[in-house]
Amino acid sequence: MLAWGVLFYAVLGGGALLWIWLRGDDLADLLRSSRCPWDVALLLGGCSGLAVVLASDFWVERFAWSERLQDQVNALFGPMTIPRAAALALSSGVAEELLFRAALLPVVGLWLSSLLFGLLHCGPRLSGWAVFAFLAGLLMGGLFLLTGGVLAPAGAHVVINGVQLIRLAGDSPD
Repeated sequence: MLAWGVLFYAVLGGGALLWIWLRGDDLADLLRSSRCPWDVALLLGGCSGLAVVLASDFWVERFAWSERLQDQVNALFGPMTIPRAAALALSSGVAEELLFRAALLPVVGLWLSSLLFGLLHCGPRLSGWAVFAFLAGLLMGGLFLLTGGVLAPAGAHVVINGVQLIRLAGDSPD
């Protein structure tokens, strides 16, 4: 299932890039950070991602939906390993940021793009995760607006997904 997941995210990211291009936006401007140096954008994204991970630690310890989320991820992708976690974190983080921040946010705005991002993360009995994803979407949308590109939010997203999926790898029976 990992290959299907990576393929799904490749198609999602490619569709977002196509939409941005057809809309006539400058892809280079949206992919890099036009308002700050690329290394600053990546550092800002990485630090923001770690802050979200710390905030999620608070939520995970207090809500039953976190265990359900872990069960659903393992059921979908099989036992999590560090290479699987890295592949999923990179593909999902980049593709979702291309779609929700670079493609959608300039058209529908911060609030609606974040709401759609949260709804994407809503599964059976996971409404708490959807709320958390909505709040994370606001943060990543803010990073996009602050830096002028997708590099900072993608960096944050990859860190968040990477840490959480690697934690699942530690909990995996393999």
